[in-house]
Amino acid sequence: MIRPARPEDAARLRAFLAARIETSMFLLGNLEAHGLCGGDHAHATTYWLAEGDAGIMAVLGLSNDGVLLLQAPGIDVTLARRCLAAAAGRRIKGITGAADQVQVLRDALALPATAWQLDDDQPLLRLDLADLAAPRVVLRKAMEDDRAVLPGWFAAYMAQTHTAPPGDLAEAARIRAEAAITGSKVRLLIEDGRAVAMGAINARAGRAVQVGGVFVPPALRRAGRGGAMVAGLLAEERESGAQVAILFAASDSATRAYARIGFQPVGRYHLALLKTPHELGSLR
Repeated sequence: MIRPARPEDAARLRAFLAARIETSMFLLGNLEAHGLCGGDHAHATTYWLAEGDAGIMAVLGLSNDGVLLLQAPGIDVTLARRCLAAAAGRRIKGITGAADQVQVLRDALALPATAWQLDDDQPLLRLDLADLAAPRVVLRKAMEDDRAVLPGWFAAYMAQTHTAPPGDLAEAARIRAEAAITGSKVRLLIEDGRAVAMGAINARAGRAVQVGGVFVPPALRRAGRGGAMVAGLLAEERESGAQVAILFAASDSATRAYARIGFQPVGRYHLALLKTPHELGSLR
C-alpha cells in the first residue's frame, strides 16, 4: 500500500532517508526545512510511503514546484506505477533521484523521449569534511554591485545545464540574480576584488550539505576556480558544523576538479526535466 505520510511517520521517514543520505538530500532537506505539512514554499513537499513487512520500502515526494523526488531501493515497474498513481492529478515538471530508480519511474511514466528537456545521469560524489584541506580563498555573498554580471552568469549556467524554465531565459536569469543578491545562499569566489565563480548549498540535512549551482565563466575556466569555489564553500560549512558533503557533477572536467579536493564517487544521480509540465494520470 502507498499512502500519504502522517506526522507519526516523521521519525521513521527521517531514519529511512538518512540511511541513504547520498541520494536523499532533496527529500530529507525539504522535510527538515518545511515538514510533512508542507506550506507555500516552492520546495515544500508532499510525501507518500510504500510499506512492507520490514517497514518503509519506498518514499515518493512531490515538491510544490512539481519535482518528483524518489527513494525506492529495488523499485520495479509495478511499484513505480503505484507510486505514480498515488500522485494522480498532480502536475510534474521533473524527476530526480538515484539513476537506476529514476529510470524505472520514467519507464512507468511512458513519456516519449522528445518530452524531456533534460534527461541526464551524472556522477554522484561524497566528501567527509574532516578530510577537506581548506584553501586560502576569499568568498562573500552576492551584493548589489554584482547585479551587472550575475544575470549573465545565471543565463549561461541554465543554458549549459539545460535547466532553464520555459519562457524568457533572460527574465529567469534576472530573477535568479535578484534572489542571489537579496538572499544568503549564493557565495562568490573573489580574486583581486572581482567575482570569478559562484556556488551554493542547495540542500541541508542534519550534518550533511549538498553543493549546487557551481559556475565559472568560460573565459576563467581551467585554472582550478571551480574546485576552489567548492572547497571554500565547504570549509565555511564545516566551521558551522557540517560533516559530509554531497554533489553530482555535470561534466567530466567538473568530476576531476572535485576529485582533486577529495570527493569520491558513490554512484550515479539522475536529473530529468520536462519541456512542459505533465499531469499524472491514474496508473494502476
